[in-house]
Amino acid sequence: MKKEIKRAIILLPASLIANTGIGILNFSLVFYMRDIYNSTAAEIGWFSSFWAFSYFIGCFVFHNFSRRIGAHRSIAAAAFGMAIVVISMSLAETAVLMFALYGLFGFITALFWPPLMGWISEDFEGSALNRMMGFFNLSWSTGLVISPYLAGLLLESSISYPLVFAAGLYGLLTIALFLVPILFSSIILHEEKSKNTITIEDSSTPLRYIAWMGNFTGYIIFGVIMFVFPLYAREELLFSESSIGLLLLFRALFSTFVFIFAGKISCWHFNKIYLLILQLLMVFLTFIIPFTESWIAFATVLSIFGILFAAQYSSSIFHGVSGSIYREKRMAIHESVLTVGVILGAIGGGEIYQHWGMAAAFNSAAAAAVLIFIFQIVILGVQYKNK
Repeated sequence: MKKEIKRAIILLPASLIANTGIGILNFSLVFYMRDIYNSTAAEIGWFSSFWAFSYFIGCFVFHNFSRRIGAHRSIAAAAFGMAIVVISMSLAETAVLMFALYGLFGFITALFWPPLMGWISEDFEGSALNRMMGFFNLSWSTGLVISPYLAGLLLESSISYPLVFAAGLYGLLTIALFLVPILFSSIILHEEKSKNTITIEDSSTPLRYIAWMGNFTGYIIFGVIMFVFPLYAREELLFSESSIGLLLLFRALFSTFVFIFAGKISCWHFNKIYLLILQLLMVFLTFIIPFTESWIAFATVLSIFGILFAAQYSSSIFHGVSGSIYREKRMAIHESVLTVGVILGAIGGGEIYQHWGMAAAFNSAAAAAVLIFIFQIVILGVQYKNK
């Protein structure tokens, strides 16, 4: 069996399990902080963004560290750390301690994703890279498909069940990852050898900049949908936790369909018009969301958002690593950009919702998307003149 296939057998399930746990936490902690600590929408926005901000910092702090110890050790240590932190969160007695622990969780997560993404894309280019990234996107997005609805069901049984379940997932993942050097030693040796055998010339595409900006837009809106919208849906629309989770399931499910499709075709590769059209559609959709009221209507618009979100994400990750020599570094940039988007969406959305309502939160996100579209046009113009 080829080393690349063995690598995928290890890393794709790890991605699925890790993101299932993250999805459960992100969804359930919104209600956990509200019900246990009586946190406001703005406070929950800051709480959610603190996790994202800590992850952003960790992507830079741990970059050289993970390269030194190896990707396999980095992701195994991350899984162990996440398990310990989630257990600690279930025992925390104050909101301040929850803030600190959630921030620590995000910081440790930076040991997981960039090394995993850099390792899984190693040795691939062109259509092979697109296919492997398609499999990767399918794995982590599947975790987001099942996690919101599962978290909603767990919440309706007990407010603490999602934390217990997530801790169990990370415990199992830790055991599995620490067995990797024993069961798949050839992959580890290949990783160690590849660190000092970079001889190819960098041929990165300048389209990565507007692709990153499109992904940044998607994650601003994602931050509003994931960390602010659930409160609005439960308290003003009177949706149950499981029905809200089902809405987010539809979003993630349609994203997964796009990831599968995008991994099989290449017509969107290096296509700047495609990237600009995605941004315009995202602007239009975000302006429409405030006019939505029924559960079915929200299921429809969130499903469409899932399609556009996945298309922007796929473009960001593909154009970011295509032709690059140091892929873990590029994945750290990709992750940092989307994380800043989540931070802005969570904090800005929470503050705006608390003071001016949900419609204002989505309209503000749409206005940000328009501004980013203008920047994309400017960047393309500058790149064209410098050819």
